[in-house]
Amino acid sequence: MKTSIKKVLIICMIILSAVVVIAVSIKRNNAGIIATTINEKAQTKPDKSYTDLNGKKYKRKSYVKAILALGIDSNVDMHYIQDAGSGGQADSIGLIAWDTVNNRLDMIIIPRDTMAQIPVTDVSGNIMGKTLQHITMAYAFGDGNEISADFMKESVSELFEGLFIDKYIAINTSAVKSINDAIGGVEVIIPYEGMEKADTAFVKDKKVLLKGDQAEKFLRYRDTDRDFSAMTRIEAHKVYVEAYQKKLTQFKGDSLIENILKEISPYYYTDMQKDMLLKLAACAMTDKDFNGDRMYVLEGENKKTEIYDEFYMDRDKVMNKIIDLFYTAE
Repeated sequence: MKTSIKKVLIICMIILSAVVVIAVSIKRNNAGIIATTINEKAQTKPDKSYTDLNGKKYKRKSYVKAILALGIDSNVDMHYIQDAGSGGQADSIGLIAWDTVNNRLDMIIIPRDTMAQIPVTDVSGNIMGKTLQHITMAYAFGDGNEISADFMKESVSELFEGLFIDKYIAINTSAVKSINDAIGGVEVIIPYEGMEKADTAFVKDKKVLLKGDQAEKFLRYRDTDRDFSAMTRIEAHKVYVEAYQKKLTQFKGDSLIENILKEISPYYYTDMQKDMLLKLAACAMTDKDFNGDRMYVLEGENKKTEIYDEFYMDRDKVMNKIIDLFYTAE
């Protein structure tokens, strides 16, 4: 029942946003364009520099790749085109800073309720313009496929003031069990109270080996009756990612990753070639110093409206982190 209501709300939200955009005369740049996204216009070439508010100039570290990792709240085959509102939302959003020289991974976690300028479409999928909205909705306005991912890339790029997003990978909930069980399960310590509502084994501070459906329960649970529950859930995501990566370092070679990719094939979509995926996985398998301190959650302010939670990032603090990871002073 809750799922049906959620889908109706998403579709209503899309229609309402489109009407608002029309009302304020945000017009399409090209009438009738469905497959051409804003991303294709704005991200034709990687950015080479960035200038902060104080006029200091930086250039992009070409060896640090920005990989957008998306967890999609959906269980459909991701290789099929979906109607707007049917392809799910980007329920978890992480930007990986992949240092290809030093074989190091850092991650920037973007709360799903982050308010950002996102592309919006009409009910036929035609691009109408942009509006300030929860960044998670950028995916929902697309096709559950390439256009959705491009919308997310463009929204994250603009959020971080033009940072070029090199590649993306989107994975939906149907893949979680396979990814988790492929390494024999993941051992976590339950980070906060209330998670026993998802599974009776999820008692705060208890150590649990997640197997089967437990992994999805652990990652998806949040108490929607509480304000800013999505922000609270990020702690569980951090715990899981750190534990998964630590377990992953016990494996060697490409066979594990190849088997996982084969098994979850219908439930992920990416613009990375297979060799790049394997190299990224190899980095994760060998980066033994990775820990929770290298997962940076956007700093900012939570605000409560009558209906929704909203998060507004602290521009100065966040851009300092972006500069640190992706740029160097000229």
